[in-house]
Amino acid sequence: MSHLIITHPGSAHFDEFFAIALILATSPGVPFTIDRREPSRAELDHPDIWVVDIGERLEPHLKNFDHHQDITHRASFVLVADHLGLTPTLQTLPWFDFKDKIDRFGPARTGAELGTGKLRITYSPFEEWYLDRFAADPNASMDLMRAFGISMIKKASGMAARFAFWDKCKKIRLRDRLVVIGHTDDSDGSQEYNDTLPEPAAVLVTHDSRGKGWKMCRFDNAADVNFSKLEGRSEIKFAHKTGFVAKTVERIPLEQVLSLIEASLPDA
Repeated sequence: MSHLIITHPGSAHFDEFFAIALILATSPGVPFTIDRREPSRAELDHPDIWVVDIGERLEPHLKNFDHHQDITHRASFVLVADHLGLTPTLQTLPWFDFKDKIDRFGPARTGAELGTGKLRITYSPFEEWYLDRFAADPNASMDLMRAFGISMIKKASGMAARFAFWDKCKKIRLRDRLVVIGHTDDSDGSQEYNDTLPEPAAVLVTHDSRGKGWKMCRFDNAADVNFSKLEGRSEIKFAHKTGFVAKTVERIPLEQVLSLIEASLPDA
């Protein structure tokens, strides 16, 4: 027996597409049919029919997930993720909150919040093309949608694990800056994690994945940290001309690494 998912007709959007992808991803082996039309009252009242991004009802116990009736409700993909217990994991993905805001508030308001009036130039042509395909034939898209949902959940789970790792790392205050010390040569998730901190760090120190020393890298919020100042010093194997990263020859004591970082700070 095929299970039914109903979403709105007309133009397709990332919101309902991703919401349905999550439903498919968390229902392995379950056959579904996707209808793009208005739901009936009986369908809205049916606990086994998913109604997504339409119907003006948010009733998770009846699998109704619309947000248009209340501006305080988040986008439908977030509502579905909440229901499936996935939001704490998925919100580690850097685009999760952005996609919610742009669906609810549009490019002008969301762009203003980000300091740009030209948010439309960032739109993905592939996303637009595939949403058109989904709109034309939603059931033909299900295999790829399920694969996409599974991939995003897996990616988010990995990112959540990285957040947990960075959260446990030692943080040292150097003058008025925080430095994160990670005993790893894998910096994945560090910038995304730093963006969530009430007080973002300025510098990340990790093992050099290409050598025997340390890697010092500034975070995006600390553009005035300039590691090119270290070029020519005996401890330094490499210092990028733009100043965003430097590496030591050997894994010298951390006290010496902190001295190098201090020399790279403004007015040092």
